[in-house]
Amino acid sequence: MRATSVDQIREDGSSTTEWQVRRIQGHSQSGDAIYYHVAWQPTWECRDRLQHMLPDLVSWDSLHGCVSSRRSPSRRYDPTLEHWSGAVAGRKEVDGLVYYKIEWQVTTEPANNLENALSLVKEYWDNVRSLKSGNRRGQEDDSDEI
Repeated sequence: MRATSVDQIREDGSSTTEWQVRRIQGHSQSGDAIYYHVAWQPTWECRDRLQHMLPDLVSWDSLHGCVSSRRSPSRRYDPTLEHWSGAVAGRKEVDGLVYYKIEWQVTTEPANNLENALSLVKEYWDNVRSLKSGNRRGQEDDSDEI
């Protein structure tokens, strides 16, 4: 999964943004459904898309001595990120627009949301299996010490 251009907004106002998975940190199960605990790659987002994080942006700017962008925010509101949160990790200006690097918080995602990250899902399960087999070997070794 990868992040697409900020400007790719559908006619209905929704975004076509996809996110790049950094790693899968765990899983849980509810009935037959598997949910993964996903750490996302940081992304650069235009200030206009981060209205829900405005206090964090102002705080970061103040802490790092940044001045506000000379360009006023767009009137186009993108609700895509409204329910996402993260930490500001950087800032840059491109063509008068301010962009912030956001380290996104870990989310819980249904397996079908990760169809573009199947190699990471496979890697996760390979690691789980190797840890389980390592624990079994360790338990067998401990039982011989009596």
